[in-house]
Amino acid sequence: MLAALFVVFVALIYVGTKRVLFTSAAERSAGAAHQISGQIATLKDSPFGPVSLRTALSDQSFLDEFAGSGLFVEAFNEYGKPIGKSNNLATSDLPTSGYEAWSPPFPTPGIEWGIATVKDARMLVSRQTFPSGRTPEATIYIGQSLVGMDGILHNFRNLLLTGLLIAFLFIILASISLARAALGPIGHITKAAREISGEQLGKRLNWKGRSDELGALGRTFDEMLSRLEHAFERERRFIADASHELKTPLTVINANSQMLTRWGARDEKVLREALVTIEAESATMARVINAMLTLAKTDNPSALTMEAVDVGDVVRDVGTALQASAQSKGLTLNVIAELGAYVHGERGLLRQLVINLVENAIKFTEAGSVTLALRPAADGVVLTVQDSGPGISGDSLPHIFNRFYRADPARSRTVEGTGLGLAVVENIVRVHGGRIEVTSQPGEGTTFTVRLPSDASLPPAQPAA
Repeated sequence: MLAALFVVFVALIYVGTKRVLFTSAAERSAGAAHQISGQIATLKDSPFGPVSLRTALSDQSFLDEFAGSGLFVEAFNEYGKPIGKSNNLATSDLPTSGYEAWSPPFPTPGIEWGIATVKDARMLVSRQTFPSGRTPEATIYIGQSLVGMDGILHNFRNLLLTGLLIAFLFIILASISLARAALGPIGHITKAAREISGEQLGKRLNWKGRSDELGALGRTFDEMLSRLEHAFERERRFIADASHELKTPLTVINANSQMLTRWGARDEKVLREALVTIEAESATMARVINAMLTLAKTDNPSALTMEAVDVGDVVRDVGTALQASAQSKGLTLNVIAELGAYVHGERGLLRQLVINLVENAIKFTEAGSVTLALRPAADGVVLTVQDSGPGISGDSLPHIFNRFYRADPARSRTVEGTGLGLAVVENIVRVHGGRIEVTSQPGEGTTFTVRLPSDASLPPAQPAA
């Protein structure tokens, strides 16, 4: 870009200089033409009697008055034959045809211009015709040699090209120097990136002394590595926990399959108990796998099919479906929801969110009630699930959304679950642009509050008075 600007700048200088020199040459020729016209007019009004035009133009001394160094004058009659010429032309004649038309940057009425080549040398030629009545009586040609000007332009062009070449070399050297200074740190980043693997995410650039853009890039690179390290660690823990959760039911299924092989055909009790156990463990595995698939689905929001969903309808549907589960434990399931509360989301995931929260409340509540409520808000909807269960300790609250986390491991062995329910809930809330909060006191129950933004394409739900 800089080189192109230099080229344009040099070209403009050259064109401007050429224009100035041509204008100067044209002004000299035009001045001579005006002097000749004035002198001819004077001769016609001479007190000693008028002098004819041809007589004046055939006088070499008359024409020499207007000629000069590099400036030539020659007159022709109406038939194109020479009448007279300045002494500096000697035996040569000015060209009367075959020249390239040209116009000066100033008005010259009655004068025609052109550029001719005479013996490999350029000449600026002007032509002025003097009429006699309706027919031309004589034509005066004034030739301005451009040899000197072309020599000046040639030297000036060489000077500009030399300067341009030097400027290009300077730009190239400066660019190489700047590129090395700029790409050196980037090469360091590239080398560090090549040395990093899934087992060596602890490496950092530690560019704390740079305050420029590269310093910011280095700090961003370190921050990215920190996020990757934490993400890899979470995935490792998740894989280890998932393997453990799946290993237990697989081990039980395998043991019961062996029992069936050995005694199933002979002992009906063994057959029945083994089949019941296999079915229960298979269901546990299915729940774990379904929860993991839901987590994977919510980890890729771009693959979700979003639409306008009436959350009130979803809440009523889930409340109806889980009434039997609550009644089997002697609990009261209260459902408070009005239709017409829309959000932009995926209905299946929103239903899973409500199911997980309500099932979790029923699972850990031994007596009392569970309340599922939905109310519209100015910017969306608010879903609350409140139970009268044992509550959650303050130490466990920050971790309840972690995958496979169990607040009470001893009690969790007697309570059916995957350890992924609340992790799934948090992911579903996140991909819908909402937020989830939990308040709990041991012995006083737990309340989960989910806030989801409304569907912008529909009228917002009106808050209840």
